[in-house]
Amino acid sequence: MSRFEHLICPVCHQKLLKTGQTLICSSRHSFDIASKGYANLLLSQYKNSKDPGDNKEMAKARKRFLDKGYYEPLARGLCKVFTQILAVKEKESLLLDAGCGDGYYTNFLQRSFAENNYPCSVMGMDISKEAIRLAAGRNKEITFLVASLFKLPFETSRADLILNAFAPACDGEFVRALKKNGNLVTVIPGKRHLFELKSILYDEPYENDEKEPDLPSFQGLDQVRIKSTIYLDSHEDLADLLAMTPYSYRTPREGIERLNQLDCLEIAIEFIIGIHSPK
Repeated sequence: MSRFEHLICPVCHQKLLKTGQTLICSSRHSFDIASKGYANLLLSQYKNSKDPGDNKEMAKARKRFLDKGYYEPLARGLCKVFTQILAVKEKESLLLDAGCGDGYYTNFLQRSFAENNYPCSVMGMDISKEAIRLAAGRNKEITFLVASLFKLPFETSRADLILNAFAPACDGEFVRALKKNGNLVTVIPGKRHLFELKSILYDEPYENDEKEPDLPSFQGLDQVRIKSTIYLDSHEDLADLLAMTPYSYRTPREGIERLNQLDCLEIAIEFIIGIHSPK
């Protein structure tokens, strides 16, 4: 599959075709492909702020943290799940990472598919332009787009696989974009995920509720739980972890001050991978 295939115009929903460094539809709406190789298909009316999603500091903090391999157990778990699904598919597949952030998992998956000769093209979308800029620098084989998950600029029934990890979910758009025999894979935090960090930040730390996203058009097929322990040995890594979580803006000042006094911390990580199919 060629890059930028199966995309639709976010204005009129006609098919987009690549002409030089531009994506253009039959109604002559056009979108430039940036020098880094991504396209911005997010219309201003679908932005909830001037710069929606992760800002520059958050995106860079996330990339620094993930690039050190702290969440590699999840990346490897996702590779195992997707390769098991791909093993029974006969034709070339397409994976859409809906809410890809800085592209850490997107890149990990694409390289794993290539190394194991699985014919699967990969696309990544996120509402954060800053995150997509970083993602596009990871891997030129992946098509990255700035787009809203609630208005996917993607043709109907074209994706074989959709990944939705730690991002908002849109049941209607996911079931529209996915083939009838496709699979949606979700990732949510397990109940003890980052509990030691929360024990520093809050006087009364809480376990996560493990509530899956609302997906009435899908049926759950299986779950895989990933558990491990990571050791952060620098204040910089602790600060980056905080910056990439919702706790960065939900924590009282006293909790931030307690964390700032630490230079190391052992933390449990726990993820739940959910495998779903359209009903």
